[in-house]
Amino acid sequence: MSLDELYTSPQIAKRLGVSRQRVDQLVESGQLPEPVGRSGRTRLWRSSDIELALAGSDPADGRPPTPHWGTVPAPEAPLRLDVDEVLPVPGIWAIDETPRVHVRIWRGPVGGSQRTVVLYGALAESHGIIVNYAEAIARAIAARHLSVGEARGAWYFGFWPRGFPREELSLHYVSFAFPRASGSAGLLDSLLRRGSRDAWNGEFDNPVWQSIDRAQLARVLGTEPDLDFPPGTYTAAVVTALAAGRRPAVIDFDPNGLATRLRQVTRLHAYRAALLRGTYTRPELPALTLAAGSGHDEAARTAEALGIAVRALAPDALVAIEDYRAQITANDPGAALVERRFHRPGPEESELLDRYAAMPDRDLTAGAVHRALTVVRALAASLADQAETEGPRADAALLDALTAAEPELVSTRHLLDPALIDDPGPSPRALTELGDAEKAYLATVSWWGPAAGDAHRAAALRGHLWEKDLDGLRTGYDPFNRMVLHNPTTGTLVVERPRALPAAPYPDDAEVRATYGNMTAFVVLPDGRCDILPTDPRYVYNDVTWGYGGSGPETLARALSFAVLAHPDPEHPLTLEDRAPGIDTYLTDLAASQPQHEPLTISVRDLRSQRGIGKTHPGTAE
Repeated sequence: MSLDELYTSPQIAKRLGVSRQRVDQLVESGQLPEPVGRSGRTRLWRSSDIELALAGSDPADGRPPTPHWGTVPAPEAPLRLDVDEVLPVPGIWAIDETPRVHVRIWRGPVGGSQRTVVLYGALAESHGIIVNYAEAIARAIAARHLSVGEARGAWYFGFWPRGFPREELSLHYVSFAFPRASGSAGLLDSLLRRGSRDAWNGEFDNPVWQSIDRAQLARVLGTEPDLDFPPGTYTAAVVTALAAGRRPAVIDFDPNGLATRLRQVTRLHAYRAALLRGTYTRPELPALTLAAGSGHDEAARTAEALGIAVRALAPDALVAIEDYRAQITANDPGAALVERRFHRPGPEESELLDRYAAMPDRDLTAGAVHRALTVVRALAASLADQAETEGPRADAALLDALTAAEPELVSTRHLLDPALIDDPGPSPRALTELGDAEKAYLATVSWWGPAAGDAHRAAALRGHLWEKDLDGLRTGYDPFNRMVLHNPTTGTLVVERPRALPAAPYPDDAEVRATYGNMTAFVVLPDGRCDILPTDPRYVYNDVTWGYGGSGPETLARALSFAVLAHPDPEHPLTLEDRAPGIDTYLTDLAASQPQHEPLTISVRDLRSQRGIGKTHPGTAE
């Protein structure tokens, strides 16, 4: 801690315009803080503590007074930029890659004292940490670059570039509280004894943000800092290039993923063209035999599906192209900082996009898109299995294109027929508590496999197991052809939870059973089979619980409505809210009222008998 960060009793007296005896009285009465140490016989106070007391702040909180930005003294010359770097901020996110911020620190004299200004920026890679972890960011900056006195006396500012979270850039002054160490043998006393160059190892508490404008920051610094980064370009690579003197920083710029979309469209078209020509073997298209299937008819269906998949992906590419054209012609104020080299399609890619965009919309019916979606999912599953087994027909590029096309096809089908629902495929779940429901289910499983073509399904299920559960694992299929993994030693079970209507209505004699903690319900059928209760795919949550009011019991209520109760039109199943008056309340209350920590058992007959639910259910006994 340096001497310019400390006040003596005569300095305080001069600052207040009183005698030294009056200073002693103010300290004794608690109106001024106690000294933090001594140098010989001279008592020493932190200047910031005295200024806080004069500003009416509580020295125990340690928050410095907020400057008046309109009258804050400007430096005689621009402050010196001492630090301009990308700084990792460890230990604050449960992710593999440590988040980073852009840190700039200016220093220089202002009115006889030293001013330190810290500006930390929200890099595109790690936006959220500025808001959620301001204390950790300030602590990381101070530990690396600031002494104790600087850390307490610096002015901290947070910077969000244009495009995040709003169209215009934003700046905030960030005020922190600094808890004081207590006792003569506390941290501050030991820091005083160690000298003035001690690094910061204290805490920043309770950040408070105040919005400021760029002119006010420029007044504080005596210069206009670089702030006009074009949207999407405030990255670690750009900041590093500018700090190294490469101005403007030149980057390949493709925030909309145009290059990826073009690769996907081109790959799908290449397979479609080969299938239409009747060419089923080409070295550069290793999955052609998978796509062609059993012959000409299946090849034609696959070609139709791939064409619709291209049409589902093409709009994104066309929108990206137009967006890039607009940005190229716009006069962006950040052009002096960053030169963006936008990705552009080649002539063949442009011709391909135009060709598909010109196809008539009358071919895009809900039925055609549904058939395409079915083909795309089946082909993607076969390719995933080839990838898992390193088969000769694996094609990662085609699998990537099909994976990208699937959600676009789902959206297109929904636009054409909003009432249709989609089967997004099973939701894997590991079950660790084997109660009566799980034991009834295991008793119906045939233990063999995985079958040819199911390696990718087994891999997806294994991803939900701990390493200790992998040894001694067995594979099987339930009566509904759902894959099951089970470790008899550890007891862990992994299942494919369905998200589609059951193939046939459950009989009245069936029972819904579940074990607390597994978040999965089963349907025990009178013929000895055991199904997994499907959840409604129109909602995000798949985990069923009971015994309280919340999303888990609501998911159970929706599952009962979806899979157990009747639907006048199975292709357009009713939602819970669509049911007759009172049924939604009954099911919600039923799920919430079951004993939370006890096994769940619900009779299908009893469920349907309430409020006449069973009277319209097809295939059930009256």
